[in-house]
Amino acid sequence: MSSPARSEPANVAVFTLIGFAEFVYRHAKKIGALLSRPVLWPTLLLFIPKINLIPFRNETAGIRFDDFILLTVITLLLCGWIVGLDFHIDPIPAMGFAVVAVFCTSNLINAGHSNFLYSLRLLEYLVFFWAGRALIRDHFDFGFLVKLLIGVNCGFILLQYAGIIGGFTADGYESGVERPFGLSANHPAEMGAFLNLAFAALVFGTKTAARFWFWCVLTGLCIFITGSRSAIFAHCFLTLVYLYKHSINKTSFALRTAAILGLLVAVFTAIPNSISGRSTDLLSRQNLDTFGEVYDAIPVDQHFTGFVDSGDPGEAPEGVDPSWYMRGFKWAQVVKTMFNERWTVWILGLGPGALTPALDGGWLRLISETGVVGTVAFLILMRRISSLSTSCLMAVFALAVNMLMVDSHNAYKVMAFLFFLAGTQLKRQAQPTI
Repeated sequence: MSSPARSEPANVAVFTLIGFAEFVYRHAKKIGALLSRPVLWPTLLLFIPKINLIPFRNETAGIRFDDFILLTVITLLLCGWIVGLDFHIDPIPAMGFAVVAVFCTSNLINAGHSNFLYSLRLLEYLVFFWAGRALIRDHFDFGFLVKLLIGVNCGFILLQYAGIIGGFTADGYESGVERPFGLSANHPAEMGAFLNLAFAALVFGTKTAARFWFWCVLTGLCIFITGSRSAIFAHCFLTLVYLYKHSINKTSFALRTAAILGLLVAVFTAIPNSISGRSTDLLSRQNLDTFGEVYDAIPVDQHFTGFVDSGDPGEAPEGVDPSWYMRGFKWAQVVKTMFNERWTVWILGLGPGALTPALDGGWLRLISETGVVGTVAFLILMRRISSLSTSCLMAVFALAVNMLMVDSHNAYKVMAFLFFLAGTQLKRQAQPTI
C-alpha cells in the first residue's frame, strides 16, 4: 500500500493505467495484426521487458526471449532473400554491416580482452530496420504505435513512482524500485533515452500539433521521474526545437522559451525530486579538482584488466556529485590507459566490450574501444540515419546527448527503436503518399 504522501500520484497512476488499457482495447485489431506477420514481430519486442533466460557472468545482458524471436526473423528474411534472389541492401543496413565488420576486426586484434557479443549486437538492432519498413509497407499507423509505446511506459513509470508496482530487471521482477524505469527498459537512464527517441519520432514525424503539449508534458514528467539528467536535458532541447519550428515569430518563441525555463526552474527548486537531489553538487569546483586527484593517483594499466576498486558513489567526498565521483574513477582510468598505449591502439581501440558492461560515457567508450576508425564508421552510420527525416535527425541528436553520460549506443531498446524509426522513414520516402 502506498503512503499517504503518495496517494495523489497513486490516483493519477491508476486513472492513467485505466485510460491506456481502454486505448489498447479499442485498437486490439491493430495490435493483433502485428502478430500475423513474422517480420513485424520485433515491433512487439519494443514493449516487453528485458529478462535474461540464460545469464552470462559479469554481463548485464544474457540470452533472452528476444534473441530467439530475432534469430527466427533473421532466418526467415535470409530465406526470403535467397529464394527471391533479392540481395539489394539499403544504405542504412549496408553501413551497419560495415560498422559491425570494423568492430569485429577490433575484437580480433584484441581477442584476449574484448567481447564479440558487443559487436554482434548491432546485427540484432538492424532487424528492427526491416520491421520498420514492413510496418509502413503494410499501412500500419506508425503514430499510433509510438503513442502506445510512450503511453504504456509512462503508465508503468507513474505506477512505479506511486509504489503500486515494481519493475522487471534483467534477473526478473522486483517488487520495489529505487528509481522508476517503466516496462521496456530495466534502467532509468535507458528509459530516459528511449522516451527521448520516441518523443522525437512522434512530434517531428507525425501530425501531433493539436496535442503536442499533452505528449510533451507526459513524456517530460516521466523522464523527470526517472531522474535521468541527460534525458531531461535532451527533452528540453527537443521541445525548444519544436517550438522554434512552429513559432510565428521570434518574439513568440522567446516568450514560450522563457515560460518553459521559468516553469522548470520553479519545479526544480520548489518540488523535492530525484534530479535536483542528485544534482546539488553537479557544478561544484570540487568535481574538477577530484577528477585531477583521481587521475594522478590511478596506476597505469597497459592492457586494462579491470577498473580499480574505488569510486563507490556512497564514498563521494562532501561537495562532490556522487555520479560524477563514480564516473571520475572510470573515466580517469580509461583516459590514462589510452594515453599510455601505442599510437596504433588509437586506430581500432581496445576492442568492443573491453571496458566491462558500463563505463557510463558512450562517446569515451566508443573512441576507446573502437578507435578512430570505429568512431568514424559509427558517425557515418548516424549521419545517414539523421539525413532520412527531421524525426531521425532529432532522435540521433537525443542519442548523442545521452551518450555523454550513458553507454546509450549499447542500450538494446534505444538502438532498436532508432533503427525501427529509420526503417519507417526510409519507406515513407519511397511512398510519400502514406
